[in-house]
Amino acid sequence: MDQSDELKRFLERLLTMFHMMNSRRDFLKYGGAIPWAILAGRGMSATPRLQMSKIERVKAVLRGERVDRLPFSFWHHFGLEKSPGEKHAEATLAFYRRFDFDLVKVMSDFPYPVPKSLDKIATKEDWEQLEILKNPFPEQIKALRIIHKELKGQAPFVETIFQSWTVAEKLSSRETMQKLKDQNPNLLKKVLRVISESQANHARLALEAGAAGIFLAVAAADDLVMNSQDYLKFVRESDLIILEATKGRSYLNILHLHGNKVHFDSSVTYPVQVINYSVHGTGMDLATAKKKFSGTLMGGLDEVKIARLGESELRSEIQQAILATQKRRLILAPGCSVPNDIADEPLLKVRDLVQKS
Repeated sequence: MDQSDELKRFLERLLTMFHMMNSRRDFLKYGGAIPWAILAGRGMSATPRLQMSKIERVKAVLRGERVDRLPFSFWHHFGLEKSPGEKHAEATLAFYRRFDFDLVKVMSDFPYPVPKSLDKIATKEDWEQLEILKNPFPEQIKALRIIHKELKGQAPFVETIFQSWTVAEKLSSRETMQKLKDQNPNLLKKVLRVISESQANHARLALEAGAAGIFLAVAAADDLVMNSQDYLKFVRESDLIILEATKGRSYLNILHLHGNKVHFDSSVTYPVQVINYSVHGTGMDLATAKKKFSGTLMGGLDEVKIARLGESELRSEIQQAILATQKRRLILAPGCSVPNDIADEPLLKVRDLVQKS
């Protein structure tokens, strides 16, 4: 942090303290905590490093302010989609406590309910059985409530929501969805709208459970799935339905662009505070992305190679991220989930390096 900015923040806190002192007794009570040597001008070259809380750090980054160090996060799938919400919450909290990151990205692997009597959706009649659900993921909401209670405000957490196209693919298949797009676009839009309204209900419940926002995972905004024109025509509206449900209720919505040929330029207008993408997969560095998106970026770490990178290589990635952003509007993170079987060591190295940066 620049020394002049750090000193300015320190002095602002001192002024706040003085304003709170309404009596000589208050002055005597709190005055001893003030390092007078700094105010007297001694040791000014070593201005104090003011440590921020996790929530302070994340919110400062969202405002584009300087921070004591970069906030960071990472995540992976726990494979607990058949377990109760309590198990999911337990795994999430254990992962957070082990690595002490700043932002908890809660995984959401519980499947979207298939209409009764169906295993997979294949026909027009199958699609028409879909209905808007008030609470499509009750076990996930249970997990979020536990996570909120156990975190006790120590760190913000966001709920993962997979876009409706991805949900529809899981209900049917990639081939079925492409066929639906090409042969029956009106039905496609109807299907995506129904799923999105259900997802919007889930987003509202997640925020009520204490989430700071949602992590909307978008996999179809990739040239390997469809071109940007088709995406804007057929899919974007369903994404916005979900995000609209959080309007005025959240401060930390993250758009995750999944893939290596993502539609970054057409995604920067989404109503989100943060965009997460793979720097290494897309080949687009943070400095370039920063010119395109005025909000906060989330990335910088190589999610594919992180498991086998040594300390010097991890340090280099972190330093490159710092240089590209000057510690402003960046949450250091991988571009996607880290390998499910990753050992603790590389993640612990990232934690230690970031906390010392």
